[in-house]
Amino acid sequence: MKKILCFILSLLVVLSLGTCAFAADAGAVGFDTDDKSLKFNDDGTFKILMINDSQDVGKNVQKKMIDFLVKAVETEKPDLVVFVGDQLADVYPFATAQDYALSIENICKPLEDRGVPFLATLGNHDHDRANVLNEEGQYELYNRFNMNYASENGPDPFTYNVEVKTHDGRQTAFNIYMMDTNNKATEGGYSGITEEQLSWYNNTCASLKEANGGAVVPSILFQHIPVKEIYKLFKECDWNTPGAIYSRRDTKWYVLDENKVVNDGGTLGEAPCSENFDHITGQYQAWVKNGDIMGAFFGHDHVNTFMGTTEDGIKMGYNGGSGFRAYGDMGRRTVRVFEFKENDVTDYETRLVYHDDLMAQKAGFVLADFFSPSLLTTAMKVVYFFFGWAIKIFAK
Repeated sequence: MKKILCFILSLLVVLSLGTCAFAADAGAVGFDTDDKSLKFNDDGTFKILMINDSQDVGKNVQKKMIDFLVKAVETEKPDLVVFVGDQLADVYPFATAQDYALSIENICKPLEDRGVPFLATLGNHDHDRANVLNEEGQYELYNRFNMNYASENGPDPFTYNVEVKTHDGRQTAFNIYMMDTNNKATEGGYSGITEEQLSWYNNTCASLKEANGGAVVPSILFQHIPVKEIYKLFKECDWNTPGAIYSRRDTKWYVLDENKVVNDGGTLGEAPCSENFDHITGQYQAWVKNGDIMGAFFGHDHVNTFMGTTEDGIKMGYNGGSGFRAYGDMGRRTVRVFEFKENDVTDYETRLVYHDDLMAQKAGFVLADFFSPSLLTTAMKVVYFFFGWAIKIFAK
């Protein structure tokens, strides 16, 4: 009898260990066992960390970028991280799908290990090698991580919205749009969002409004390529105006309009490579009409970090590049922090965190910075210094 009891007890122990092992495995990467709703903390706060243009590939990952990302997460302790495009690089012609998979793992695993939720959308470079790894393949890679909180409610894998609930989870406090701005346009510049994406945005805004008793739900939007209306935050100037940048899109010179931008240390370092000037996506116009966008923030132009509000009341801004294989401004690589209060989400605060202010090891010389578009402005200033008089004559 004792032998039978010992056998039964031993069997129960083995089964219980097996159950524990299965439960541990169920919480690992690739399993969705948690409630993936986002909500304010009990103290009424919610913090987002924005990262973009990490642009790395495979085993050659820049450790400086990963260290910066990890340090920013550990210092700021965000409730959510958003990756806003160009997680992959286009400068590696022989990169394989496995290389790109490792790139995604390099930036997602630190968040997975620390239990930090994240969302991701794509930039132009993420589309550049679709023949090697298309967007469906990229989505599958992101979705291996349990801390990927992306929804599947949009017209494509990287266009969607996620609601942030009040601390008690009873109602929506604000909404987050993640928009995939696709790739280059055939007529030059970038294509921006499609008609299908615009229709989805309008319908989603209307649905959120209806569910909110007829009041628009305040929303923040993240996308890689800026809308062309970012130029509403500038004013034309002469070539020799301090801080002027040259735009090859329209061969004009611009500075920030001090009446529209926030004086928070953000800079205009290059002419925005926005959606094509001559192609009307209608995105900005829809923001104005719907009245729900309390902020639209972009990546792509790595040395732009400014923020301002247009005459239509639309707040727009940048995070600079976060990576070191693509061009930037040496130790002024950035992440952008957003801090929301539940009692008034529209009165949010946002600030830049610079690499060299955060890290003990400074960035130093960065070879990629020699390829910055900001050098075009320097070159054109030389041209205008010697030949500006002739350019004015022929321009007439």
